[in-house]
Order: sequence, then C-alpha cells, then structure tokens
Amino acid sequence: MAFEYEFAAILIIVLIVLAFGLSFSIGANDETCAPLAAAGTLKFKIVLIIGGAAIAFGTIFFSEGVASLVGQKILGPGIKYTVFMLLAVLISAIIWLIIGSRAGIPLSSTHSLIGSIFGVVIVYAMFSGGIDPETAFNWEKLGGVVLSWFLSPLLGLVGTYLLYKIIDKLYLSKKKGLNEIEKSEKNFAWALVLAIIFAELWVGANSAEALGILYALYSNGDLTIIGYYFYVVICALLAFLGLFIAGRYVIKNLASQLTDARPSDGFIIQLSSAIILMFCTVIFSVPVSHSHVIVFCIIGMNMAKKKEVDYGKLGKMFIFWVLTFPMAAILAGLIYFGFISFGIV
Repeated sequence: MAFEYEFAAILIIVLIVLAFGLSFSIGANDETCAPLAAAGTLKFKIVLIIGGAAIAFGTIFFSEGVASLVGQKILGPGIKYTVFMLLAVLISAIIWLIIGSRAGIPLSSTHSLIGSIFGVVIVYAMFSGGIDPETAFNWEKLGGVVLSWFLSPLLGLVGTYLLYKIIDKLYLSKKKGLNEIEKSEKNFAWALVLAIIFAELWVGANSAEALGILYALYSNGDLTIIGYYFYVVICALLAFLGLFIAGRYVIKNLASQLTDARPSDGFIIQLSSAIILMFCTVIFSVPVSHSHVIVFCIIGMNMAKKKEVDYGKLGKMFIFWVLTFPMAAILAGLIYFGFISFGIV
C-alpha cells in the first residue's frame, strides 16, 4: 500500500512537471509578437517583455473558465480523471504534435489534448465497468468545443476581411502621398503595441493545455485550491520565460519575413484574432487554436487586399487539422488500453 501511494505521488509530480513544460512551450511557440518586432517601434527585448507579461497576466486572471472545462466540466456526471488517464492524455498529445512538427504542419495543441481526452475517457468507460460510454461526456460542452474549432477560424477570416474593408474605406484609402501614408503607418505601429498586448492576454487565457491538467488534479482531490492557484502562477511565469528565452527565435525568424508587412495589416489581424479569443474565453469558456485563427485572419487579409492565397498548402493544413482529433483520440486510447493490459492501472 505504501509503495502504491508513493508511486501515485511520483506520477502526480510528473504530471505537474509536464504541465510546467507545456506552459513553457506555450510561450516558446507563440508568434503573436512578430508583427510588433517587425515594425521596429520598440526594442526587441521590450517587445518580448510586453508579450510575456501579457500572456502571463491572461494565464493568471482569465484562464479558469477554460481550464475548468478541460479539467472537469467536459466529463460526464460522476467521472473524474485518474493520474494514469492524464498521463496517457499528455503522452498522446505530445506524440501527435511531434508528428505534426515533422510534417511541417502547425497543429493545435488544444485539438490534440481534447482528442486525447476523448480517447482515454472512452476506453476508461468501456473497461472500468458500470460506466456507459454514452454518458461519459458532457456532450453539450464537448460539442460546443468542437463547433468552436470550425467557427473560430471562419470568424477570423470574415472578421479580418470586414475590419480591413471598414478601416480602409474610412481611413487608409484617404491617405494620399508617401508622407501621409508613412505617418499613418507610424501611428498604426503604436496602435499595434496595444493590439499585441490585447492579443497576448487572451492567448494566455485561452491556452488550456497545462492548466486543464492542473485543474483535473485539483478536481480529483490531488491538489488543494491553494496548490492549484500556486501552480497557475508558476505556469504563467514559465509561459513568460518561454516567450522571453525561446520564443525570441520564433518571433525574430517570423519578423524577418514580415519586414514588408504594414503595421496597419498587423494591427487589423491581431485585433481580429484577439476579439475572437476573448469571446471564446470569456463568453463560452472553450479552448480554440490560436494558430488556426491567426492563419485564417491572414487569409482574410489577403482576400481583402486581393492577394493570392495558396489553397494547396491550405488544403494540406486543413487535412491535418481535421485528423488531429481522431488520431489523438485513437493514440491516447491505445496508450491507456496498454496501461490496462499490463496491469498498471
């Protein structure tokens, strides 16, 4: 009995450490600050500090709704995560994301995590006895999450398209001559600072991967409420450090490709994506993919400016996006079934 207790305690520590790692990776892979870095309005180190502080602030103060949905509310009545279920979820999500990275596709960690949860819970219900797989989930909540994955990118495309058209008609198109255009873009470069802060705030709030795991540990009694909030603060600090230490390379690389992009374009794209993330987080408490939203915002901008859209590349990305949920579910289910088969659970 003592050995089992110690083993369970070790697994909880492992899960917390993995949650910390996920938080660091959220900052390390966040590209939101790239347009601001490209604009050159502020020193690069200041850009990183602003972005990191905003993502940390959003994580601490606005993330609980999404975290509680992932960590408990998505499950059916009477079902709680076990540490082995959470371990299978994390292993599966990480493996699928690695596969996507090798393929050069920006997959969603949110889609991977929710898909993994689905697969693990179904296998748990089938082999635990007394649990009907049909009641293993809060299907209304799960359906809302999946629906948001399709609606949020579409809203990003349409919203960015309309926002550009409105700003262009009311302001941009009225600027004549190089001096007026340059002055206008300098003003947008400063407005972009506010848009980036707004966007990073909701990126932090909506990134539920790590906090969902912590909330699950709190929900099943492995963490106290004080412990949960303490670890949330640690995750926020790690997201800040991830952006400042490792994210600088992603941001700098992307910024070098955006030197010809206008600050007004970056402002419109970031504002549109931030509004969508805010509504998904505050109103609906559903985790969505920021990378998917921002990609479709860029497409909306290109369409509004009548630029060419690479539909072939977009189609490849769409296939991987659609496959993420079922493939992660199958992989996680197999991992958890392996735990059962070897008598680990």
